[in-house]
Amino acid sequence: MSNGQHDFRVIQQGFANHIKTPDTVVRPADVDDRHMAIYRDLFFKNVMGFLSGGFPVLAEIIGEQRWQGIGREFFSSHQSKTPYFLEISREFLSFLEHEYKLTEHDPAYMLELAHYEWLELFVDVEACDDANFVDGDILASIPVMSPVVEGFLYQYPVHKISITNAAPDPEPSALVVYRDRNDEVGFAQTNPFTLQLLALLKEGGRSAEEALLLLLTQSGLAENKAALEGGINTLRHWQQLGIIWGCEAKTTN
Repeated sequence: MSNGQHDFRVIQQGFANHIKTPDTVVRPADVDDRHMAIYRDLFFKNVMGFLSGGFPVLAEIIGEQRWQGIGREFFSSHQSKTPYFLEISREFLSFLEHEYKLTEHDPAYMLELAHYEWLELFVDVEACDDANFVDGDILASIPVMSPVVEGFLYQYPVHKISITNAAPDPEPSALVVYRDRNDEVGFAQTNPFTLQLLALLKEGGRSAEEALLLLLTQSGLAENKAALEGGINTLRHWQQLGIIWGCEAKTTN
């Protein structure tokens, strides 16, 4: 590396360090503060725009001043693993989970709500291949799941939290977030048992009935007709919602 390249990298790093932590890192000597302020505001406001768009409920509940403070801490201290703007929300979730320390001012459900809001965004924007499926009897055939569907068990009713319901009691909530056949994002409230059924269906290779019977057997409910009927109703409901798109199309040689 030439001296010129080395000097340029040093200037670049100093420029970036000041933008990230302007209170502790002095601005480059050859840039006046009026122009430097443009860059400081541009970068930070850009990142905050992505955060507020990705976590609107959390931002509203926490309040503007506190939200800005958390955003500044993320902007200044987190080392992102990707340069893509669409991944900022994932990086912020990682920051909350592994680096951020909850304070007495933060809701106990803060990380869970952030995860749920990130999951909604992830399901909406994640790229996926078109599924090859036909309409038919999913019980007897291998079901084709939505290419983007995730289930998660939360300890708070994150899907009910809002500015008017900002202090809910803990309530285990099993949720499925998915993208349907019309590319619309939806969610379904379910239970831990059916989250396991979802996981089996996502593995593929089994008809819906085979997956259900396997889960019932593993749970000691193989002879429970009510449990079987409940599982079948859930599968039919998932097909109506668009969690299950249809049946695996047979290929021809």
